[in-house]
Order: sequence, then C-alpha cells, then structure tokens
Amino acid sequence: MSFSLSPIGFVLAIGLLLPNILFIIFFSPKNIPSKTRSTPFIFIFLERIGQIGCLFLLSITTNPVKFIDVWLILSFLCLLLYYLLWIRYVRNDRDYRFLTKSFLFMPIPLALLPCCIFFAIAIWGHSIWLGIAAIIFAIGHLKVSLDSGE
Repeated sequence: MSFSLSPIGFVLAIGLLLPNILFIIFFSPKNIPSKTRSTPFIFIFLERIGQIGCLFLLSITTNPVKFIDVWLILSFLCLLLYYLLWIRYVRNDRDYRFLTKSFLFMPIPLALLPCCIFFAIAIWGHSIWLGIAAIIFAIGHLKVSLDSGE
C-alpha cells in the first residue's frame, strides 16, 4: 500500500463529485414523492463518514505494482456509466424517479456505482483503508438511497 497524491484517484474523486455539485446547483429533481421512508441517523452518519474517508483516501491511493489493470479500467467504466445515468436523469426532465430507477441489474445505480468505484480502486491500490471506508460508505449510502426511493 502506497500513499501519495494520486492523479488517478483525484480525477475519480472530482468525477464523482461534479455531477452531484451540478445536481445541487442546477439540476434539482422534479416530481419528488410526498412520502419517503425516514432513514435512521446512524446510516446518514455512516454515509457522511464514508464519503469523507473515501474521497480523501481515493485522492492519495496509488498502485504500488502496476499502473493500469482490470480494476482501474473497471473503475473508469463505472464512472462512465455513472455519467450516462446522470445524463438519463437530466434528459428525462429531472424526474425524481430516475435518481433511483433501476438500470440493467442494478436496483439503485446512482448509489451503487460510486460504491463500486471505491471498491475497485481500493483493490487496484491495495488499500485496506479505502476498502474499509468504502464498506462504511456503502452501508450508509445504499440505505439512505433505498429509503429515499419511491
């Protein structure tokens, strides 16, 4: 495991944050359901702690052996799919249901794909710490996302 500023991890971190920032500023959803399930605070807390840990560790995780391998390619393919699903949401008039609408085999793809990216880079970078942060993030993020679905 090697830690230093990682250009690849930094690009992935910015890549994950950018659509979310645009979502908050420009692309808020329409047709928000009147009722959603209440998420216990512990899951919101785990999601936030996991986000901070994952984004920080992603930015410093490098691969000590190989530069490009299947895990790195998988992480960028997941990022590409993540962007395509954000485009699907915007093209469908920012309808809320497209934030949680399943795609192929994934029940909540906009929540699942960031988790996959964090796990793939943890494996790519041989980072147990990023893997732990990814688990914490996934537990919180998936529960919060499931509760906010219709």
